[in-house]
Amino acid sequence: ININRNMKKLILTCFALAAFAMQPAAQNLPTYLDESKPLEQRVEDALSRMTLREKIAVIHAQSKFSSAGVKRLGFPDFWTDDGPHGVRPDVLWDEWNQAGQSNDSCTAFPALTCLAATWNPGVARLYGRSLGEEALYRHKNMILGPGVNIYRTPLNGRNFEYMGEDPYLSSSMVAPYVQGLQSCGVSACVKHY
Repeated sequence: ININRNMKKLILTCFALAAFAMQPAAQNLPTYLDESKPLEQRVEDALSRMTLREKIAVIHAQSKFSSAGVKRLGFPDFWTDDGPHGVRPDVLWDEWNQAGQSNDSCTAFPALTCLAATWNPGVARLYGRSLGEEALYRHKNMILGPGVNIYRTPLNGRNFEYMGEDPYLSSSMVAPYVQGLQSCGVSACVKHY
């Protein structure tokens, strides 16, 4: 009986120590990492922990297509990519020459003027989702697109990047495109104004 009582005490002590060991970790979890907290509260907490230098670093480029993260807080670098109709192959850090990586191929999606010509928001959503999946594969956080300028002159050499001259059509197609991207966790940067 004495061994049984000691065994019970040992087991209870082990459970109590395990619970105690886990408790401080949960209590010390910074608000910005606590996914149960409201987003605004998490953002404010993260900002309050950042130095002025870190805040400045995250809002400007460190290379052609990236902004610095905050490593001490666990924020990775933020990578963007041109890609209204395909994730562009990577370029060198401070040059426009292609980086020439062996795994750096991309799908050439139809130009956005062709997408708009379908008048099919479901196709636009699938287009955005497919682009988002490729962006994730290539470790990109934001696609610099879609292009939504309204055609005002046939002399614009970038008209193929946009969704046409009809604002109603463009707005009907751009929303599902962006939703498709976002469904993969990839941000969209609507352009060019």
